[in-house]
This record gives sequence, C-alpha cells and structure tokens, in this order.
Amino acid sequence: MHKTSDMEIADPAALYADARSKAIDIFRSLSEAEAGAPVPLNPAWRLVDVAAHVCGIVDDVLHGNVDGLGTDAWTAAQVDKRAGLSVATICDEWEGYSERVDQMVAGNPFFGVRITGDLIIHIHDVQHALGLKVDQGDVATRAAADRYAPSLQERAMEQMQLGIALRLTDGDRYPEPEGATSTIGLRCSSYDFLRSVTGRRSRRQVAALDWDGDPTALLDGAWNTYGPMPDDDVSI
Repeated sequence: MHKTSDMEIADPAALYADARSKAIDIFRSLSEAEAGAPVPLNPAWRLVDVAAHVCGIVDDVLHGNVDGLGTDAWTAAQVDKRAGLSVATICDEWEGYSERVDQMVAGNPFFGVRITGDLIIHIHDVQHALGLKVDQGDVATRAAADRYAPSLQERAMEQMQLGIALRLTDGDRYPEPEGATSTIGLRCSSYDFLRSVTGRRSRRQVAALDWDGDPTALLDGAWNTYGPMPDDDVSI
C-alpha cells in the first residue's frame, strides 16, 4: 500500500504530543461556564467531560486499568473519577503523565496511533462545539484515518463479505480485500472519512459521499464504529 511521504516519516510520539498540546491550549482557554457547555457530537458529555476522558485514557493505560478498554463503561468511569474537578486541574493531571506516556508511545507506535486517533476525533468535536476553525488536513487527522480505514474493511468483510476499495484523496489507497462476494468503492478526504465512520455525520451526509456502488447495505450494517449517526446534518 502506497504511503504519502509525510505519513511515512510521521512520529507517533510527536503526533500525540502535538495533539495533546493543541487540546490543552483549547481546554485552558475555557471559562468555567464554557467548560460546562455540552458537546453536540458527544451527547452525554460537556467540554470538561471530554477533557476528563482524554486524560483518563492515559491514566488508565499507564496504571494497567485496561479491562473493558474502549467500552462505554470504561470511558464513563474516566469521567466519573474527575467529576467536580475544574478543567485546569484535569489538564494539570494530563500534563503530569506526559513523560511516561511519550516514552510508552515511542516504544509502542501502534498504541500511539490509537490514542492520537481518539484524541484528534475529540479535538474536532470540541472545535465543533466551540465554533472554532478545524484543520482538516493535518497529519494527525490523516494518521487517524489510516487507522480506521483497515478496521472498516475488516468489519465489512467479517460481517458482510463486502470488499471496500477506499481512496483517501489526501492520503492512501486501500484496495478491496480478496475473497469478497461483493464490492463497493469510496473516494473522499481523510477528514470526511474520519468524521463519517466515527458517527460524526448524518446518514444523508455519508450517503452523499463519492461512492462507487450503492452504500445502503453497508450503512445499515458494518459502517459505523461508534453507534448511530446523528439525525441532523453536521456543519463540519
């Protein structure tokens, strides 16, 4: 599979550290009232709860609390643990883990790609909630898409025997897997793919992407990673 040049040299530790710095700058800029504002694309969470989650991931992994990793219960516990704390206090805790988590990512690049992918998705959610400009073409976004693309292909094959040929216009090509009983193609940017496959776009928006074939069965089945798509179109 062909990789673009900056993806080839991208350092997962540096990508995560940069995304963490970006997120902390946003969180520390919030007033107390702003920190308590809802995040429309994380319906159960406020901005301070998103900070608690991304900090809590690092806390849990560093301390071996990985039973149920990625489940709703696991992430809810991260938020509950920091209930009542200010966003500044949560940022202090998160920054306190920096040296250890950066060393862990340097030794385990795949872990770095995973936590960077989760973090960049939530940065986009926070920017959406605050009406901030989103950098849709940064390397971290493309690296996150690079993680989710093979996962989608695997799900579609396992659940539907459907082969997806994916072309990210600013990144990589993912040829359809062998052995599929039917195939479909998708062409879009890394950002549009990432927002769509993680439930941040309405079904109408996802169906309107540049498909080669009818995506109805895929959207009814293996498409979404994180639950139902929003009913209404999303502005970013």
